[in-house]
Amino acid sequence: MKNDVAPGREAGFTRGELMVVVGLLVLLVGVGALLLNRPRTKSAAVVCKDNLRQLGAALAIYTRDNDTRLPYAFLMRSNPSQVSWDTLLRPALRATAPEAGSTNAAAPSRLLHCPADTIAPAAWAQKYKLQRRTYAMTRHNMSPQNWPPGSGNATGLGLNWSFGALGTNPPSAKIFNFDGPQAAVRTGMILQPAETLFLAERAWTNNIVANAAGAWIDRASTHTEPALLPVETYHRGRFNYLQVDGRVELLSPAQTVGPNGEAGDDPKRHAGMWTIKAND
Repeated sequence: MKNDVAPGREAGFTRGELMVVVGLLVLLVGVGALLLNRPRTKSAAVVCKDNLRQLGAALAIYTRDNDTRLPYAFLMRSNPSQVSWDTLLRPALRATAPEAGSTNAAAPSRLLHCPADTIAPAAWAQKYKLQRRTYAMTRHNMSPQNWPPGSGNATGLGLNWSFGALGTNPPSAKIFNFDGPQAAVRTGMILQPAETLFLAERAWTNNIVANAAGAWIDRASTHTEPALLPVETYHRGRFNYLQVDGRVELLSPAQTVGPNGEAGDDPKRHAGMWTIKAND
């Protein structure tokens, strides 16, 4: 049989051919890594959306059981205890969570954290083994021009007070009756529930379950701490938003502020989904 190998050359790969093969293998490994990472990113966004849908269902139960009142963003009482929107939603959340009926007391807390939020709790929270929370309620600015709560308020939903917490900041007389017919944002005041934010993502070290710290958000620039979790790596620069009607959307901050607003550091320039007021 005739040998097809050229004189002076042994059968097998040349050095050049071997380098080409190695280069192709490196390329295939890189493409494989990208394909493996893509489902993870999508999965985090999907889990996060599902979390917010559950929270939206809990909000519907809460408003039904509380005479159409929405929960407060937070209350800090005179004994150092505090109440945040997730504390108020917890009984309703237990009824809507997949673990409903479970004896696991921490089960609903799982729904308060997005897998894409990898920021660790602040040192004070780690000391007491407190859990991080990703979501925050849009904050009402409580200013005279937006008082009392009503459909014309050019600010967020979450009323918030400090009731002389730790012996400081004595409250005004108008808010002592928060267990009675107190000031509240009610569903009837929200003329565009499909375009009004209830919750947004806030990946922050001090956003801690059942704490006033981090329970609120009033500006699109505080969705995450860029030094710890860059905006562009978090859902690829977008965030999940829960509207009052229970709808969840993955949007860029600029898509949420409306034609008359700006997504920046100044909450006064926020309009659109960030306010109770319609058509702004």
